[in-house]
Parts: sequence; structure tokens; C-alpha cells
Amino acid sequence: MKNILAAVDLSTNTDELIAQATKLAKSLGGKLWIIHVASDETKTMVYESTQFTGFTPEFTSIPGDVQLARTLCAEEYKREHQQLLGMSDRVRQAGVEAQAMLVKGDAAALILEKAEDLGIDIIVLGSRGHGLLHKALLGSVSEAVIRNALCNVMLIPWVAK
Repeated sequence: MKNILAAVDLSTNTDELIAQATKLAKSLGGKLWIIHVASDETKTMVYESTQFTGFTPEFTSIPGDVQLARTLCAEEYKREHQQLLGMSDRVRQAGVEAQAMLVKGDAAALILEKAEDLGIDIIVLGSRGHGLLHKALLGSVSEAVIRNALCNVMLIPWVAK
């Protein structure tokens, strides 16, 4: 049995990526692991909501900023988790064993780490195709995975919708 890891960003192209990964898993008699790496926005939001407290009294009297930031992040993680559970349910309905996971942190590093931990044979991920300037300035999750993966990588090009 082949282990396949589909890395999704929950964009409009995610359904196509899951469809391709499901076909691949079905044809190989494999298990499909679906991973979404959420960014750690809580730290940024908490920092932004507390950085002005030393300037004027009006900024220190805003109640609940930090808690609000944490609550919003928790709600977003819950929503993303529900989306992943729905995806894995649909894959199982198509006759493929599936497991979804939501992790938080650096996308490329965590995709590679989970691929190694799970004994993944093929990583399936999308490519936005922003071009050379974007890649040079910001890097690319798909490029980092391709360069560092210890297994095969299947790249699904994103189609503008």
C-alpha cells in the first residue's frame, strides 16, 4: 500500500488537488493523508493588539484585545479543521482510506516532517505559479518541498478561477 500526502491550502483549487490525489490513491491502493498547515497568526495578532499600550491611556483601556485575537484564531482553526474533516469524509466515500490533519507552523518544514514521520511515498501539492520574481523574493512552499523531499512529489498547477 502506498502512503500519499496531499498538502492543501484551502484555496479554491483545493478540491481539484484532492480529486487528483484521490485518483492516485485509488489507482495505487493507497492511503491518503490530507494536511493543512495553518500559520501561527495568534502571535502576530496578540503582538499587534498589545504593542501600543505604552503610548497613551486610550490604547490601554481597550478591553479584550488579546482575548479577541485568540478567539478569532481559535474560530479559524475550528473552521479549517471542519473543512479537512469534510474532505477526508468525501475521500473515504470514494473508497479510499483517508486521514486529515491540521498543524500549525512553517508549511514546508511541517509537510516534510510529516512525510517522513508517516512513511509517505508521494507528496501531492499545488503550485501557484507566481513567477520568478515572487519566487526569488518570497520563496515557495512547493519549491522547498520539491528540493528537500525524500520521496516523490506530484505538483498540480493551480488554474486561475
